[in-house]
Amino acid sequence: MHTDSLLYQLYARPDDAGQWTAVLNQLCRETGARSAVLQAVKRSGSRLTIAWSAADSYTLSRDAAPPAGIGDADNPRLEARRFARGLNRVARDEELFDRDDPAQHRLHEQLAQRRLGRFMGSLRQLDDDTYVGLALHRAIDDPDDFSAAHASQLEMLAPHFGQAMALRARLSAGDELDRQLRLHADRMRSGLIVCDARAQVRWMNQRARALLQSSTGLQLRGGGLHAADAHLRRHIAELAAGAGGNRYLTVGEGRDSLHLALQAADDAGLAAGGASVLLAVTQAAADVAVPAAAIAALFGLTRAEASLVAGLVEGCSLEQYAQRRGVGLGTVRGQLKQVQAKTGATRQAELVRLVLSSAAAQLPEQYPA
Repeated sequence: MHTDSLLYQLYARPDDAGQWTAVLNQLCRETGARSAVLQAVKRSGSRLTIAWSAADSYTLSRDAAPPAGIGDADNPRLEARRFARGLNRVARDEELFDRDDPAQHRLHEQLAQRRLGRFMGSLRQLDDDTYVGLALHRAIDDPDDFSAAHASQLEMLAPHFGQAMALRARLSAGDELDRQLRLHADRMRSGLIVCDARAQVRWMNQRARALLQSSTGLQLRGGGLHAADAHLRRHIAELAAGAGGNRYLTVGEGRDSLHLALQAADDAGLAAGGASVLLAVTQAAADVAVPAAAIAALFGLTRAEASLVAGLVEGCSLEQYAQRRGVGLGTVRGQLKQVQAKTGATRQAELVRLVLSSAAAQLPEQYPA
């Protein structure tokens, strides 16, 4: 037997569906099984429902969807009174079913239609409501049965299949979290770029990609950042080498120039030869529109007061705002006094600063262009 090789394959890439098939192919070769099916099943009342499954190449090639009653929750082996008999052990149908149980007869007829015969399997509890099931079947015309050595091998392997499946679940959850984080980062108002010491980009959000595509001062070439200002790469290299603090830089000219803030990641990257560097990128002349509804919610303002503050954030003077709204300047000044009393801001500049430093200014309602 080559169990060590099988275990290596099992743990090598538990997040790769093809790897599971390769492992089950080898298990079939080592035990003489024609079919090997691995399933994650969850308790649902008195039954188990299948949450995930993998199979050997032969089983997958026969049909992607096995007949009802074999590859689904209607399999009689998954009824509570039967799976309890096989829990945490290697079992055969003779141990799961009562003598002359018609459900066993029907199941064997269905298996025979797929040219499958003798069965040996294992069912182990993975967590509070999840179980790992492994079912092996020999070919219907195979005169041999699974041996005691095969049963011992499956007994030894079963916990490893459970651990590998748990690892797969954690990796899948991590991949999903990574996807969600990237999705949310793409919604940020600022461009975000992560690069290495050589200014090679490891990741950027959509806003950063859009800014680089429209900028002449900072561009992406060959996977690396290139700026008209030669200081950028020096700053990145120094931060990645362990220099503390932040660095700030303007690249480009006029309204299309970009403002950069650079900071090294405070992690173990330095021990590996260089930390990653985070760049926050904004357009110098970009307008920041903060929704009046968000301002009202954050600062406890009325709808009219919040609308005034949103106008000030956009750069309107009191006179311009009054003209836009078609109200008197005295009315607007009265609203401003009410806003200042509620927020504690004594000057318009302080009021605008409060809003622009709030969470609402960092997360726009729409994706940035």
